[in-house]
Amino acid sequence: MHVLKNKIVLALLVGAFALMSGCAGSSNNTSSELPETAAVRDAKVKAQESDKLTMLENMFTLFKESVKNHAPSDVLLDFLTDPSESWLDELESHARSYDAAAIDTCQFYEAYAIVLYRLFEREHLWTVPDYRMLYLLLYETEFLDLVERVNMGPFEIKNDRGSVGLASSPKVPIMLFNWDDTKWKLDLIETLPLITKGIEATAAKKNWTGAKLALYWLDKKYHLQYSRLDESLFEPIGF
Repeated sequence: MHVLKNKIVLALLVGAFALMSGCAGSSNNTSSELPETAAVRDAKVKAQESDKLTMLENMFTLFKESVKNHAPSDVLLDFLTDPSESWLDELESHARSYDAAAIDTCQFYEAYAIVLYRLFEREHLWTVPDYRMLYLLLYETEFLDLVERVNMGPFEIKNDRGSVGLASSPKVPIMLFNWDDTKWKLDLIETLPLITKGIEATAAKKNWTGAKLALYWLDKKYHLQYSRLDESLFEPIGF
């Protein structure tokens, strides 16, 4: 009986010690993982957004310098979203195959890229062996030059989407960017229609299709330099 009582007492002491140890452990965890206040969370978010805003501004400056200096295609493509690069390949394919009916379904900037591509092919104007649609859109269409001629407003970001508008109407974007894990990239697909919106107003006033406006724009740029700046460019030219 005496032995049994001792065992009971010993068991109670061990249990009490284990309980105290467990409580102490819980107390330590609680003190080391204090709940984050709303103010702290808000400060962290603002700091992250500020960093991303600076990165967007720096990316755009570097992109413009790269275009100005005619950087290699792999450098330029690294500034564009993956869907933008795929779209350039698709547009180049259209330039080789689309007929007049198909071009008539295109938006102005697409139709203009196609007829300009065919003009360069017909007149043997190429100075690059590949990524030719990239070359045309960045250097020959003058679409991005339009951005340089206006006063840009401040950059803005919302989550993983960045934008910039005119200084006179900063809330109306003319360029859009996507956050790609670690850096910003230009969304060329969504940006081009924003940049050329003013040009397309001409087509609306004259009741022209995007294709007809493309020929008008082409003639305006190359008038008297090349012949047949006409609807012959609406048909594949035998690449």
